[in-house]
Amino acid sequence: MRAFHVAAAAAVSVSVLLTGCGEERRQATDVEKQGVLAVLSTGLHLRDAKQDSRLELPPGTETLINLVIDALCKASLTTMPVGDHVRETLTLNCKDGDFRGTYIREQDHYTFDLYAKTSLDVTYKGDVTANPSLVDGWMELKGLKDLWLTDVSVSDRIDFMGIQRDAQGCLVGGGMKVELHGHIPGKTVDVSTDALFGPNCGDVWVPK
Repeated sequence: MRAFHVAAAAAVSVSVLLTGCGEERRQATDVEKQGVLAVLSTGLHLRDAKQDSRLELPPGTETLINLVIDALCKASLTTMPVGDHVRETLTLNCKDGDFRGTYIREQDHYTFDLYAKTSLDVTYKGDVTANPSLVDGWMELKGLKDLWLTDVSVSDRIDFMGIQRDAQGCLVGGGMKVELHGHIPGKTVDVSTDALFGPNCGDVWVPK
C-alpha cells in the first residue's frame, strides 16, 4: 500500500501543476518533470535492471502481504515452457483468502490480478510490457469500504502509452496518463493528468 499512497500523493501534486484543457502543450518545468517521473517510477520500477531469473512482485505487493498475513500463506510457483522461454506463474492464497491472486511473468510481459482484504477491499491489476527500451500497458489499484449508508473508495490508474527509452535510459517517446479518484463522506477527488516524452532526452510535454 505504501507504493499506492506515494503514487496517489504524487498524482495529486502533479495534477495541480499539469491539469489543462485542449491539445496544446508546453515544455514542463523542472518541478513538473520531477513530479511526472516520480509517478512513473512509483507505478513501475524503471531501473536499469537486466533480465534475470528472479520473479519480482509488483510495487506495493509485499506491503499488502504484510498487512494481511498473520497465519500461513500458501504460495506456489509454476513454470511452463513457451517456445524458447519460460512463463512463470505465482499463485497466492494467504490467510484464508484475505490475500490472493496470480502474478505472471513471460519474458518482458507482466500480468497480475491480486486481491487483499485490509481496511479496504483492495484489487490490484495490471498488464505491462517493460524492457530497457519500451514500457507499455497499465496498472490499476482500487479500494472500497462499504459503510452501510455510504462508502469509502479510491482508485489509481497509470497508463503507459508506448514509452520509449534510448540506450542511456532517457525517455524519448510515448507518454503516460494518471487518473486518481477518491471518495470519503463529504469529499470527492477526481484527478486526471498526462505527459508526453521526447523527441529529445529530457523533453516532457504537458497540457497548457
